[in-house]
Amino acid sequence: MDILKQIFKWRREPRIIIQYGRLIDPVFTFYCQNNPDLKKFGWDKWTPPSIEDIKKRIDAYKKEWSKYDIVKDISNCLNLSFKRDVIDVFVVSGISRDSSHPIIIKSSHDPKAFVAALAHELVHVILTTNKIKKVTFDSNEPDTTNNHVRVFAVLKEVLSEELWSIAIKPKSKYPSRDYARALELSEQIGSKNIIKKIGAN
Repeated sequence: MDILKQIFKWRREPRIIIQYGRLIDPVFTFYCQNNPDLKKFGWDKWTPPSIEDIKKRIDAYKKEWSKYDIVKDISNCLNLSFKRDVIDVFVVSGISRDSSHPIIIKSSHDPKAFVAALAHELVHVILTTNKIKKVTFDSNEPDTTNNHVRVFAVLKEVLSEELWSIAIKPKSKYPSRDYARALELSEQIGSKNIIKKIGAN
């Protein structure tokens, strides 16, 4: 069986289940509205959308996601499998930063931005699942920056030009310096060179 898998480049392509995170949503809403560190981002004045509105957004997210083969494209780009049959994606009213373990994404994204955000988190998932070793691209930079050099490299290879432009656009008027530097390094080194360097292929 292993030989057949190698011959046909078999990889498990998980089904992506996009759903409302009903049980965790109140926790994130409370956190965002009450965390003192998030006040400068305006979360203390943020009003969450109605459940009906969230469900409409999720329907739009599912429809947009179905237009792409991003799971397959990420797997092919890295020559790796996600090693699971299902990946749950939980949408909540709001979250200060989208998460990959588990995948939790805020409901304020428009459909294309949701696709770009989910692609970002899936790159984290496949690298972690396959225990791909971290690479230091700049020893003067923190892990967040060095880790996201890899993420941006894969996204550059798999996303359309439109989605790529969305993926690299700052999500806040207080953009992360770590992310900006990661993007800069990724562009300097080159996406194909980075993918070779991380040793996934």
